[in-house]
Amino acid sequence: MKRCAVFFCSMCVLLIFGASAGADPLADLMEEFSKEYNATKPPTPYSSVNSDYKLKQAALGSIYTTRTLGLLYRQNEQLVEKYDEMLLKYDEIIEQNKQIIELLSILAKGKEKGKEKPEYGETQTAP
Repeated sequence: MKRCAVFFCSMCVLLIFGASAGADPLADLMEEFSKEYNATKPPTPYSSVNSDYKLKQAALGSIYTTRTLGLLYRQNEQLVEKYDEMLLKYDEIIEQNKQIIELLSILAKGKEKGKEKPEYGETQTAP
């Protein structure tokens, strides 16, 4: 019985910390698990009815662990996709910054030589 309680508490802690990221499906899964877990308990501690409740609770723990891992895997895939999109946007920003630096350096070189506004793409050659 002590093992089941420890297992249940550790699952609660794991799921609560996992749900702190705002994952509603995980919270729903935890609530459903708690209801089913508590439903397998016998009516009184000394009841001989439904004496194999420990096995049912262990099986429920395994089922919900698998469901939780599946849910976490799907959420992780979504995060990886968003991360890849963000990397592409950062690459685009880096390219834009390179172009801005190139334009600013052309403007700076043009002002040094006395030109007001050099044309874009115009290269300056040293005499």
